[in-house]
Amino acid sequence: MKKIGFDIKNEFFPSFDKFKSNTNQRLMFMKFFNQGVCSNMRFTKYELKECKTETLFNIFIKKIRKNLQLDSYIYSPIVKIDIEKSNKVNNFKKRVRIKLDMNFSILNSLNESNIDVAVNLIDVLDECNYSLFLDGEKNFKKFVSDKILKSSEKRKVNINSESIDIISEENNFYTKIFTFWQLLDSDNLQIDSHVQKAIDCIKTSEFKQVYLVYPKNDKFNKHIQVKTRNIIEDEYAIKLIPYSLRSTLR
Repeated sequence: MKKIGFDIKNEFFPSFDKFKSNTNQRLMFMKFFNQGVCSNMRFTKYELKECKTETLFNIFIKKIRKNLQLDSYIYSPIVKIDIEKSNKVNNFKKRVRIKLDMNFSILNSLNESNIDVAVNLIDVLDECNYSLFLDGEKNFKKFVSDKILKSSEKRKVNINSESIDIISEENNFYTKIFTFWQLLDSDNLQIDSHVQKAIDCIKTSEFKQVYLVYPKNDKFNKHIQVKTRNIIEDEYAIKLIPYSLRSTLR
């Protein structure tokens, strides 16, 4: 479950909660993709509707083809023909059998164009089989941190390489959040290393409240309080938090 994505023939997704259909699994992937790229590479709400009928590979191909057919670059100051981009697009056309009227001699413009968007999308696909896989850990953490940042007013939020730190300005309360792209089973947790990470944090830092956050699923849908004898502190809290991804479907 660490990586989610697709190649020309197959799609690879975990099945949980509201993400048991191909449509919803594709939507989750696309929302993860959108949150990690610049605005002109993102897929629009209209394009996301194609998740109902098209594979992710086909959706990417359609967006690339659409941008290749737009000639917005001709209005920009011309520098020279970009041989590298031209070869990249023409090789891509040939390999995936995109039908366009002609080969491209792409003009290198001072301004970004639709052609650039197409080339950038080609670049994110693996050149061997035009696959694309996203790191579940990285994207789940970004999803959670973006939600926290949007909802934080009187709290200071720091996004670190391993954690999300929340500091309340009012009561000087410190909360550390560790995110994990793992589907938990409340009856069979098997997360000793994660709990130990929380214990070490409480013992060695000012953070006395630690949340271990996982995707919400059928077998893990309620907060779980973790108690341990390894901490002497009177006021500490370790909680397992189910975090819903359903907003990616909106």
